[in-house]
Amino acid sequence: MNGSSITSHILRFIGLVALQSLLLNQMTGTVGVYFNVLLYPLFILFLPLQLPTPYLVLLGFAVGIIVDAFVPSWGVHASAGAFSGFIRGFSLMPFAPKGGFSAKDPIFAPAHVGWQTFIQGSALFMGLHILWYFTFSYFAPVFGWEILKKTGAAWAFTMLFVALYAAMFNPKK
Repeated sequence: MNGSSITSHILRFIGLVALQSLLLNQMTGTVGVYFNVLLYPLFILFLPLQLPTPYLVLLGFAVGIIVDAFVPSWGVHASAGAFSGFIRGFSLMPFAPKGGFSAKDPIFAPAHVGWQTFIQGSALFMGLHILWYFTFSYFAPVFGWEILKKTGAAWAFTMLFVALYAAMFNPKK
């Protein structure tokens, strides 16, 4: 990673945390009970593909704990962020080219993998993140149906915002 790449990741971190904490989390209560958009995992998704998993877990935890500081979720975002850092490689593996990702593909973004692959890969990644988030928010099997309803609704809204974010900012590094 070079200096401009690190700067773009830092700016993405700040922007996504601010967007999540100051706007999207505030809209959750006002728009409706099923309106949840979790956009901060894009920070983890857009980190370099060659970054080792332990770093992804730590950075996922960091972005999650900062989002947790703005809402009374008591570490649920930190847990989901760390989980997302851990499963990123596994969730993107089915969408890798035959030889795997290379240094030519610095991040998992439409500019490098194409829109169809990006949407499919980010859909799986975000779906796993959101399922983990709501499972730990409720933390009881008796709420299984509620967890699935909220996960489905949040996944649909989140994927709409993921596509908008990728189209507007077109991350390349």
